[in-house]
Amino acid sequence: MGVASKLKDGLLSALCLFFIFGVGFVANMGQLLALVVLPFDRHLFRSISTWLGSAFLMSGPFLLEDWGGGKFSSYGEQAPPNAKVLVVTNHVTDMDWAGGLSYLTRFGEPFPGGAKAIAKNTLMHIPIFGWLTYFLEFMYIKRDWESDKHTLTKQANQLGTSRLPFALCLFPEGTRKTPKKHAQSQEFCKKNGYPVLNNLLYPRFKAFTLIAMTMRDQLDGVIDITLFFDGEHPNMADAFSRKINCKCNFICKYYPMNELPEKEEELEEWLRNIWVKKDALLDEVLKDQEAFPRQRKDELKQDPLNYTRFFALFGVSCLFLVGLSVLMVVNKVIRRVVVVMSVITWVGFAVTMVSNLRPSNVGLKKPDLKASSQRKKAE
Repeated sequence: MGVASKLKDGLLSALCLFFIFGVGFVANMGQLLALVVLPFDRHLFRSISTWLGSAFLMSGPFLLEDWGGGKFSSYGEQAPPNAKVLVVTNHVTDMDWAGGLSYLTRFGEPFPGGAKAIAKNTLMHIPIFGWLTYFLEFMYIKRDWESDKHTLTKQANQLGTSRLPFALCLFPEGTRKTPKKHAQSQEFCKKNGYPVLNNLLYPRFKAFTLIAMTMRDQLDGVIDITLFFDGEHPNMADAFSRKINCKCNFICKYYPMNELPEKEEELEEWLRNIWVKKDALLDEVLKDQEAFPRQRKDELKQDPLNYTRFFALFGVSCLFLVGLSVLMVVNKVIRRVVVVMSVITWVGFAVTMVSNLRPSNVGLKKPDLKASSQRKKAE
């Protein structure tokens, strides 16, 4: 790659980041202003925050489908309208989130602002993104289960009070699939007598079972998504430099909540079986692209309102920046404050992004067979 090409990619990435951060900044400021109503009417605050969040979260579909040049299709079953669902999916690349938001934008209002996710807490410190998703009630965990189980229980109970539809997204594998992680996962399965998966990492159960049991009465069902890409797997750099050359495919299966078991061990077995079926489906699909179901191909379309909000908030951010620039010219104090805050923000963003673009090093842990045996005896 020549110098001119690298320079072009850098300029395109900077332009895209400026665009997305402009939208996020305005949405974030709107959420902060809306905090004044939170003590009096949580539903109103959620409605405002979700509306603003929808504008910013359109950055996912925008990056994948419009700016990046990729395509998206969903197949199979869809959730009923206005449902509150838990979404479980396999984890392939650092662009999976964009595919998930592309899927949810097809649901209509209040999506994609109704998207929630269980994610590692370092993401919460990314300027604008972290703050905005915090107000959208994303669930951030430290990967220390003794601490996380209390955090998740509290946040799940709070989210359960929402009157708005939502989709709480979870990657049970816990990390993106890499050759090293896949080999470790297969070795773990062989040692413990679990099914060896050809295309997936063995799932982790704790967050799934806790959410399924805690929110059983609030959730309408679970959407199981099998995610795969036609062509090379994209990454964030490909998206920013407009070099995505693939299609993101979702094969969906909806399970009403009353079809799921209630006990923890039975929920673990249920998710394990889902992952075995998912792996077999990927075996079939990756060998023959014509194999997967097509009965609802591309049936769901983008809601034009989502892009209207997206571009409108960018326009507002441009007006704000023009006004701020004028103030910086005429006032030295404002100029110094803006420069210092900008440096802190972008350094924080860069450090956080670098730390999160690498797959997690948290490995699989051997199950506590003694504790499991004691539970079975107690039953």
